[in-house]
Formats: sequence, structure tokens, C-alpha cells
Amino acid sequence: MTLEPSNLKMRKSVIAILVITTVLLTTAIHFGAREYFRHQALQNSNSRVVLFQRGLNQTLEQHRHLPFILAQSAVFDLDLSQDTSTLLLNEKLRLFAEQANLEAIYLMDQSGIVIATSNAGSKNSFLGQNYGFRPYFQNALKGQRSDYFAIGATSGRPGYFVAEPLTYGAGGNPGVIAIKLDISEFQKSWENSGEVLFALNKDGIVVLASEPDWLYRPEFPLDENKTKNLLDSRQFGQQAFVPLNIQTLQGDQVVLDDTSYLMSVVSTERNDWTIRYLHPMQLISQQTWMATAIFGGMVAVLVGFATFLRSRRIGLALDASEVQRDALLAANQQLEDAQAELESSAQFAALGQLAASVTHELGQPISAFKNHLAAAEIGKEITSSTTAKNLNQLVDRMEAITKQFRFFARSQPSQDMLFSLNDAMVAVHELMGSDMEANQVNFEMNTLSQDVRIFGNKIQFEQAVVNLLKNALHAVQGRTDAEIKMRAYHQSEAHVLEVEDNGPGVDGQTLTQLQAPFYSTKPSGVGMGLGLAIATKIIRDHGGEIAMEAHDGGTVFSISVPREQIGESIQ
Repeated sequence: MTLEPSNLKMRKSVIAILVITTVLLTTAIHFGAREYFRHQALQNSNSRVVLFQRGLNQTLEQHRHLPFILAQSAVFDLDLSQDTSTLLLNEKLRLFAEQANLEAIYLMDQSGIVIATSNAGSKNSFLGQNYGFRPYFQNALKGQRSDYFAIGATSGRPGYFVAEPLTYGAGGNPGVIAIKLDISEFQKSWENSGEVLFALNKDGIVVLASEPDWLYRPEFPLDENKTKNLLDSRQFGQQAFVPLNIQTLQGDQVVLDDTSYLMSVVSTERNDWTIRYLHPMQLISQQTWMATAIFGGMVAVLVGFATFLRSRRIGLALDASEVQRDALLAANQQLEDAQAELESSAQFAALGQLAASVTHELGQPISAFKNHLAAAEIGKEITSSTTAKNLNQLVDRMEAITKQFRFFARSQPSQDMLFSLNDAMVAVHELMGSDMEANQVNFEMNTLSQDVRIFGNKIQFEQAVVNLLKNALHAVQGRTDAEIKMRAYHQSEAHVLEVEDNGPGVDGQTLTQLQAPFYSTKPSGVGMGLGLAIATKIIRDHGGEIAMEAHDGGTVFSISVPREQIGESIQ
């Protein structure tokens, strides 16, 4: 059949319109997908960089107090002019360093010469070395605690130094006690992470990086004075300070070594370092083109199918289009649900890794604390039996809580038993009482008139309540009329324990948001956003639930345990 010229012209126009429509829709899908994946990548980068920040803060802060404690110790009252005293002090410092997992602990006189060290007799012993040129020594000698990152002048290994002023010997000689934390293993963990990031100190020089070639290079060229000062202090040895090949394109996008990245930046707590997490733009481009190909192809198929049906039956074409639209919406919803589930799984996986790290890092200090406490009791250094008993109970509780914390890292059999709800409340009150008094908080507790026993893990249950009280304590800090109430009462289906404060409330945050791991309303550096997540998991493991009620006069968190979890009443 031969088409009339008018019909042929109309068909060409329809085809042209359909082609243009397909191109426009595919282009819109491309740009929409690019913005979507870019936004998702930025959110993920922001979450990841916070995890690396917390890991770095924990590593640098875990031993920061040790020089101050050592400076107050009587161990330095020895007469170091005698060889036997020096040997004895070296051995004590070696034991301290071994228990604390430090590379070195060493004592310097007022000229900077090391007169005692934990690594005496080793290949790279600090004994007799002069570190008077180091800024951390100079600041500590002036009476200031000093933190410092540098490449070891003797060992050649990077380390984090913390120094504290002290007096030693019978004559009260001025000196400096310092520790060196070897961070080479931490550096290796970044290299093996499979992610791209680096940390800059306040001078803009890379001190940690996932790529070893970036280490000890400035982000931007240094002026002559800054270069001279760094070389004089030998902070980075004799580095040439060749700047990174980095270029900022726009806002949060940079080019480093000819590779384009999306960048997230966060600062550490004390030492003015910044961590820069880089997400390759190439991954975003790949996701964008894949989504464009899939959805663009679907658009092309749908347009062609709609064109075919249009020549047959317009009504059928409309119905088919509606079906396809519903299918796309359902698929999108499934993708969003799957993504939300993956994000939640990733958060709890990160929480498990963090729990394992905390358990590992606290295990040795707590063990050392127990050993020192036992030695102090044997040596009758603690004269009060009550103090010794309280300290032993506190250490036992710390150890028990640390062990229980492992359930975030891996599944473990729980030591469940029947325990008194009133006894648990009293134990929590004893734990938090001093904190309440220190913050001048009016703390009220009302226990059950007819006590009940709950079947579960008493220490975990108490930890959940303590976490709620700590959140309440943070909420009322700074108020002259600060008030916290803890009460228990019976309901028809459950028994309830409430924690109420008169703080400012939760500022519109939902309980689901607050229960998410690492989500925190506290300022940066205060807490880790795990308290409510931990409490929620513990209470759910006991068959209960946590609820929240916010009002103008504060917030009420309630723990409800169903009667199925309740043992017999205590008369």
C-alpha cells in the first residue's frame, strides 16, 4: 500500500517527536541519576569519614593520660646517679610500656638527654639521646602537656608523642616524661582498608594516608620559613616536602594524581588534624551510565511499545503504560527498601567492628589495673579496706561490662538468670549517684512497692538503664534546676521503668533516628552515638521495648518488659 504524501509526512513527524521524547527522557534520567548517586556517595563518605575519625581519636587518646599519671608516681624518686637505680627504673619503664602496648616510655633531664627509657639495651635505644630540639620536650619543660607527631629521630618510625613535666630524684630535678605510640600499624590499617583517605596536621602535611606515596607531603607548597622550621625540628626527617598533585574543582570535588574524587572532610578532637575521605567520581559515573542504560532502554522500549499499541487501541496502550508505571514504582520502592536495609546492616557491622576494637583496647588496661591494684593491696599501699573493696568491685564491673559489650561484635551465649528489678535500680543509682551529685542534679528514684524478678542478664539490663541516665544527665547539664527521676510501676501487660529529665527535649528527633548507631545530638567529640543503640538492643534481647515521650518540660524514656519475661513477685 502506498502512503499519501500527507500521511507519510505525519508519520515522519510522529517518529521525530517520539525520538526527541526518548532522547530528552534519557537525558533527564542521566542527570537525575548522576545527582542521585552523587548525593548517596556524599552521604556514605560523610558516614565513613566519621568512623575513621573516631578510630583515629581513640588511638591517639587512649594513652594521653599516662604521662601525667607517671609524673605523679613515686617511681622517679630514685637517685639516678647510681647505676643500680637507673637499671631498676629502666626495667619498671619497660614493664609499663609492655603492659600499655607502647613503643617507648622515657625520662629526659632539663637539657633533653634521655636518662632512663623502657627500650634501654635495644638496638634503637633512646638512652643517652638528646631530644631537646623537639617541640614536645620544649613545651613540656615549660610546664605544658604536649602532643606531637613526628618520625622518630632514633628509630626512623612514625610515632605520636605525649610529654608531661615532672621532677625526679631526691633533689626534685626538673625533667620531662614522654611516651611514644607507634602508629605504623594504624597506618597499615588505612592502607589495607581499600578506601581512599588521608589525614593532614595543622601545617597541612599528610601524616596518615591510604596511599604510602602521599605520606609527609604538604597539601600545598610551603613557604621557606615553614620549611626551615620543619627541618630544624626534624619532625619529618629530611623530607623534600614535595606538594601533593591536588586541585580543588568545586566545593566537595577534587582532582588528586589526575583522578577525580568526591571529598568529605572532618576534624579530629584535639590536635587540629583533618581527615579527608575521597570517593572516586569514576564509580559515580559508572553507576550513572548503568542506570541511564537500563532506564533509558526501558524508556525506549516503552515508547516503541506505546507507539505500536497506539495504532491498535489507545485505551489498551494507556492501560499497559499504567501497568508499567506501577511496576517501575514498585521496583524503585524495592530498591529503596533494599538500600535502607543495606545501610542499616553496614551501620551494625561497623558497630560490631568498633565493639571488637573497644573490647580489645580496654582488655589490657583493665587487666593491668587489676594487677596494679593487687600489688598495691599486697604492698599495703591502700590502707582502707573499704576503698580496696570498692576499687576491686569497680574493676570487676568494668571487666564484666567490657565482656558483655562483645555481643555487638559476635553472637555469644548469654548468662541469663532471675534478678530483682528493684536491686537493678539500686545498683544503677549507686553507679550514677556521684555523677548526679557532681553535676548538682536533683535525682529521685521510686522503686516498686511489690518487687519482681526479671529473667535475663542483670549486668546488661543495668547497662541499658545507665545509658538512659547518662543521656538524661547530658540533657540537663548547665541547668540550675536540673532534675532526673527514675521510677518503676506496673501495667496490665508489662512492668515499666521510666527515666525522666527536665532538659530541652530532643528537638523534633524521632526515636528511630536516635536509636540508629552513631547518631548523636551531642556536640562533636562528646559521646559516640551508641548509648541508645546499645540500650535498645539489650532491652530487645530481654523481650522488651524502649519508648520515648518528648514535651516542653523535658523527655521521658521508658523500658517496658512484658510479663512473660517476669519471674515470681518478691514479697
